[in-house]
Amino acid sequence: MDRDQATTMLTNALKGFHGKFKRMYGQFCVRADDKTFLSTGGNKILSEITEDSYELCDINSGDLGEIFKRRSDINAILFGCSTDTVAVSEKADAVPVALEDLARLTGSELKVIPDASAASILAGLRDSSVCLIKGTGVIAVGTNCRKAVAGAQIVEKACEAEIHGEMLGGTEPLEKALAEKYRKDFVSDYINRNEEAHPEYVVYDEAEFAVRGSIIDHGKELVRRDLSYGSWGNLSVRNNEDEILITPSSMDYFDIRIEDIVKVNINTLDYGNQRIPSTEVRMHAAVYRAFPDCKAIIQTRSNAISVFAACKAGFALGGGELQELIGDVKVTGYAPPGTEELAAEVVSTLKDTHACIIPHHGAVFYGPSLEVVLAIAEAVEMKARNLLSFDSGL
Repeated sequence: MDRDQATTMLTNALKGFHGKFKRMYGQFCVRADDKTFLSTGGNKILSEITEDSYELCDINSGDLGEIFKRRSDINAILFGCSTDTVAVSEKADAVPVALEDLARLTGSELKVIPDASAASILAGLRDSSVCLIKGTGVIAVGTNCRKAVAGAQIVEKACEAEIHGEMLGGTEPLEKALAEKYRKDFVSDYINRNEEAHPEYVVYDEAEFAVRGSIIDHGKELVRRDLSYGSWGNLSVRNNEDEILITPSSMDYFDIRIEDIVKVNINTLDYGNQRIPSTEVRMHAAVYRAFPDCKAIIQTRSNAISVFAACKAGFALGGGELQELIGDVKVTGYAPPGTEELAAEVVSTLKDTHACIIPHHGAVFYGPSLEVVLAIAEAVEMKARNLLSFDSGL
């Protein structure tokens, strides 16, 4: 790509840092071609970087150039520094992983490398796309900018869980073998799903066209409101008594188009020649079958909710309109994602509430419409942040 294309890619990816809560400082780089890369330079507030900050660098110079030269699969590199990533990086040489999304990026342990030299970074990223740098923060890489951004945000979220989880008795790491399986499955299967340029054509009327568009819009809002990152999380809507419409698996919310939304039979889970639906399609279908009043479902992986998920804890909302609307936020028993066992756990936990936390995973919300469910998810995240005394500064 040329400089203008690289600049556009960087600018769009940096929109993922909103500065809404804790600020992250750092540097972001993207490969422009075989000889150059574009860098934001220095240590800046990522959410405030503008196109004036970019500089074109020779790939034969410096540690960053060395990483791009040695790893042709890396097209984006992000260094990020926040209070919690630094604090966790100083504690040990490796951090046991307590969240599934991080396990898919790095396995059972989040490595902490001694410095930001090319040799240390390349060693730390040998079997991972993320790691911590001692006393510095996080480094995340990807085949594109958005994947690098999502990786950094997931690490930051996991570090917040380690710090704020102390209020809940500490995080509970995933079983090592299970975490390593998540990493293996992610690399061999998940990231390769829905890679074809265009799915099979599916017939739908004007009303369904509007629903599909609404799902896409709310998926983007999920990211804009820091309730999920990259392709993580999922949304669905009841289309009729027999069908749901659900987001596809492993696709960035800003890349999903109308025809990518997957129509699935609620009872058989059949979806024909379409995109592969979200991994959690079994859970979505089970909730719709169990609760006739359910018209929409959103599964989030937001920061404060993830602290409770990493600690396998729920919480009470403490009265008020939110309490009356959804009930307490209870925690399910643990089961691997995408399984009948997890679907059963979620249905059982949702019997007297409209929200629940899945250990190591995130939260599930259901209600009468995507608009209402998204508002509930955001309000519950804010309540969780207040309970955990999240700092709104750096």
